[in-house]
Amino acid sequence: MKINLLTSALSFCLTAALATGEEAGADKIRELEEQMAALQREKAALTEQVEKAKPKPTASSALFDKAGKISSVIANSVLIIEGDQSVGTGFVAGSGGKKHLYTAAHVFSGNSKLTVKNSMGMNFKKFGTLEAAEGADLIRMEILEEVKDFLEIAPADTGIQINTEIAALGNGGGTGVVAVEKGKVLGISADSLEVDAGIIQGNSGGPVVDQATGRVFGLVTHLTSERKDLWSHGTRQGEVRRFACRVDKNWQWKPMKVGTFLTDAKALTEFDELTRLCFAIAQLEPLTNGLRLDRNVGGGGTAIGILDRNQDNEIVRSLIKMNSDLASRKSTLSVSELKKKFRSLISQLQGQAIRSSETFAPQHFAWFHRKQSEVSIRARKECLTALQADLDNLR
Repeated sequence: MKINLLTSALSFCLTAALATGEEAGADKIRELEEQMAALQREKAALTEQVEKAKPKPTASSALFDKAGKISSVIANSVLIIEGDQSVGTGFVAGSGGKKHLYTAAHVFSGNSKLTVKNSMGMNFKKFGTLEAAEGADLIRMEILEEVKDFLEIAPADTGIQINTEIAALGNGGGTGVVAVEKGKVLGISADSLEVDAGIIQGNSGGPVVDQATGRVFGLVTHLTSERKDLWSHGTRQGEVRRFACRVDKNWQWKPMKVGTFLTDAKALTEFDELTRLCFAIAQLEPLTNGLRLDRNVGGGGTAIGILDRNQDNEIVRSLIKMNSDLASRKSTLSVSELKKKFRSLISQLQGQAIRSSETFAPQHFAWFHRKQSEVSIRARKECLTALQADLDNLR
């Protein structure tokens, strides 16, 4: 009986001690949790202060302030693009939570080296994948570095109207200075706007913005030459007309590497240059005293000018040597011998042009280059016809 009472007493004391220890441990845990919670609140407060102190990206607002000065946000969002073959304009705009460089496809096309900077001299070097719009002279690239200022693209349902006051901003004349040209909307289609702002070479790729809100309606793409026909007399069709691609539209984008876009442009340029060479040679007439390479061959160019650009072509080098020998009387070929030699060179050039046409693959190009290639392919067919006619006449 005494043993049982002692056992019960010991069990009670042990249970009480464990309970006391558990309560002390629980108190300590609660104390630590409260300290951790306090530290978390302090961290959140400090983080909020740091974020508030950071300069925030700023979307565009009205084009001009009350003093009539252009908004610095908008001015800083316009970019100057300089290539080894051309100059143009671009701009930074927010889209889908990202910041993109927007410009005209033809501003990039034809260049192998490009620099992009804003009017403050800040260079942009880190870009994501290039995206080319299907159906427009328009490309964009995500900017992968911090951007302070950017433009806002007008929503698709904004309902832009004729006579809306706009301004075109850009590197007009390629001077490296961002200029503002005021104007109005003259015409509207689903894909483009016609404006009367004083757009000139160098403005291509620049934004066309609403003066009231600073939002982007379009991107400068091209001018059309004045028409001289009777029906356009006294109308704006008889004057230089200026157009912008609409960016307040949901375009379908084709992603590709920047290098691929530039390589495709180079392939198209080389294709066209061979076509020009074929046209130039097809118009030459072999004479015993030379080929008269100074004659005009269309487009304001001369045969010798086109040949000079293509001296890496073996056929061209042979043709220039033959002409030089004839002119200096180092070669005294009969008319029939001259025709035979000239015919051989044209036949070689024809084969070169045919092989070039067979390997030309514009179906993989961005829309802008595919559209250009349609004209290029037609011209190539015409030049092959001209070469064949020349061969037939030399028989």
